[in-house]
Formats: sequence, C-alpha cells, structure tokens
Amino acid sequence: MPPFPNLQINDSVPAGEREEYSNFGYAVLGAALTAATGQEYGDLVAKHVLSPLGLPRDAMQAHPPQRSRLLPTGRFGHSMKPWTMTGAILPAGGLWASPRTLSRVLTGLVLDRSLGEPSLGWQRTGPLPLIWHNGATRTASMFAGAVPDGRWTVVHRLSSSYNVTDRVGLDYLRTAHSL
Repeated sequence: MPPFPNLQINDSVPAGEREEYSNFGYAVLGAALTAATGQEYGDLVAKHVLSPLGLPRDAMQAHPPQRSRLLPTGRFGHSMKPWTMTGAILPAGGLWASPRTLSRVLTGLVLDRSLGEPSLGWQRTGPLPLIWHNGATRTASMFAGAVPDGRWTVVHRLSSSYNVTDRVGLDYLRTAHSL
C-alpha cells in the first residue's frame, strides 16, 4: 500500500509542461521566506508588496478588521463567524483586504507592473488575454482580473461559489470598453 493512499497525483503530463496553482505550494513558499528572512509573513508582504504600491502596512492582515468587515448572515439573521486562515497556511490566501486594496494590488502588479512581471501565482488564460486570480472561502468569493488594454475588475460576493463570481468578472471584462 502506498504511504498516502488518498493523495491524488496528477501525472497526466510530464513535469514542467503545464502550470497548476497550488495553495500548498504557496504555504511552503511562505514558510521558506519567513525561515530565510526571520520575519513574519505579514511584515514581508507589507515591506515588499504593500509599501511599494503606496499602501499602508495594515492594508492586508490575517484577521478581519473589527469595525469594517462585511460578513454574510446565517440562520436567524446573525452574522456568521469571520473566516480566518493563520499559521503556516496564511500565504495560501489568508489575508483580509478591502476591495479598494485589492484594486490597487491588481492594478499595481498586473497593469502598472510596479514590481516587475506578475508572479506565476497570477493565472493567464483565454483570448482576452486575461491575467487573473481568485479565492473563495465557505462564505465568500472574489475575482480580480485585468487585460493589457487597461480593463480590470475586482468582484467580491458573499455566499456565492467562486464559479459564479469568476463568471461575473469575466463577463464584465468581455463587455467593458478598453481604456
């Protein structure tokens, strides 16, 4: 019996022939960066991403801000508990940010190329050509995408699957006028 019988391995193509996004890969990368620098992940993001984009250090954080958070409601109309992802998995998508912050990160990294070419974490697909990233939790999903002619969008939806959110973002980019 193999050591991890439930681990599915995608071996349909030889290594290096196709990119595939991996939350686990970003968790490992984050652990390597924090080990190599001796700094917390949030401090690295603030210094190397947020500050060069003109954003304050607390523009992205591991816990939702108490005064300005939008949470879906559950049964009986009560706000659901905020989703958090801390510890080693934080670099895989555990940072909270406002739509305004996400917009600045998207335009700064993808359109303005303020930090050079967008990293491989940004997906590249389709005839537009589109550079995008998405994320989802149990209670929310977001899509951030841009095309080279300057069109861009950030979509955040509560209580919606990432497929619906992605479709809203893609539909907008297909129909928006170029800048």
